[in-house]
Amino acid sequence: MREEAAAADVGAGRPRIPGTGARWRGIDAQACVRYTIERQTTEGGFCFYAYHPWGVEEPNTPDTLAGVSILHLLEQPMPDRERCIAWLQAQQDERGGYGTLVIGYAALKALVRLGAAPARDPRAFLARTAAMLGLSGAKGRAVTRDLRGVLKCVELWREHGLEPTDTVRARTAALLERQRAPDGGYGASGASLPETAAAVALASELDIDLDEGAVLAYVRRCEGPPYGFNVAPTAVSSDLDSQRAALWVLRRYRARPRHAALARRFVALCQTAVGGFGRTQGAIARLDDSLRALEILSLLEESRVDAEA
Repeated sequence: MREEAAAADVGAGRPRIPGTGARWRGIDAQACVRYTIERQTTEGGFCFYAYHPWGVEEPNTPDTLAGVSILHLLEQPMPDRERCIAWLQAQQDERGGYGTLVIGYAALKALVRLGAAPARDPRAFLARTAAMLGLSGAKGRAVTRDLRGVLKCVELWREHGLEPTDTVRARTAALLERQRAPDGGYGASGASLPETAAAVALASELDIDLDEGAVLAYVRRCEGPPYGFNVAPTAVSSDLDSQRAALWVLRRYRARPRHAALARRFVALCQTAVGGFGRTQGAIARLDDSLRALEILSLLEESRVDAEA
């Protein structure tokens, strides 16, 4: 019954049929749409392990952001849009805050994607979060090692009208310097492609200079057979998080991938029988990994179009 209702909702909007363009070649985009819609819960949010016959309805904001973004990328209408918005708005507490930065980031980003606003002003929460991360507040306070967490906070500051202070910039610059690895990448425990991409994005947000040549050299050393990009220069393995990060950095620095066909093939191998994508071949499908897979294909297509221009 639920699947029939979802199908009717999608059909009513006369969506473009996914999978017919060059961007999505090699994958079953229609199966990905079905997988995503089936992970929407009765409350309106999404959960990658939702199983309606057993009453497993546990929506969370990261999965909801991924579900909303997948449908947007595949140009599909949003089923139960108003219910989803109401559920996202209800995740705020009475002071406009959220249980964690991860929850708040995903809720606020999903609301933007849906063209809606939070129920309450989140700026006090964002200011408190910056202090918790050590980006503001008393001098000498320990700064987090989580580059991606800092990036989430800074992005939300920008989007909600908070201008990063000189203290935020200085402490972020010092964090980036501490996490700069000798091989040109970035990471708390050694360089990784996802943390390197976060470092590049943070530097861009806050006008902090990075050694572009060193970063590109690190990404190029991770590039190569058999997957297009490996998780590290000395590795022969990959995952969707690393693939997306590498391609995003190349795009940011106006460079093109050298093994696009291998990267595209890796994505196709990550699609599972249920239509979603796992982080690597043989892994369980998740909404966040399914979004990464589509983002990789979008980045590859943008690079191809640029090359032909």
